[in-house]
Amino acid sequence: NEMERVIAGLGDGPAPEFPPLNVWSGEHDTVVTCELPGVDPDSLDVSVVKEMLTIRGARRPEDIGEGARYHRRERGHGEFTRTIQLPYRVDPDGVQARYERGVLKIVLPRAAEERPKKISVAAA
Repeated sequence: NEMERVIAGLGDGPAPEFPPLNVWSGEHDTVVTCELPGVDPDSLDVSVVKEMLTIRGARRPEDIGEGARYHRRERGHGEFTRTIQLPYRVDPDGVQARYERGVLKIVLPRAAEERPKKISVAAA
């Protein structure tokens, strides 16, 4: 009975967020990549407000044909929204988004006022 209770509890965790994404940043920009297989790029809406990036879209259900039925259905469908906080403010006019082979890549340039400033030291 104890073993059955442990195994039954394995599936009770929170659902993973969709879309899964990676975020990395350098001195001049932040890059976000997210997996969006089966999503029509025309359904995507990417917006930036200060340090917040929001990705919205929808994945439509597959048309399996009349009389067919699923034996296993693990890929979800429907609308999604994912909002993340970026490490700094970005220049919204310089943001670039590209969708290729099911992966959305967003390059977010750091706002000029947020970039580190090099201070020259004068010799006395």
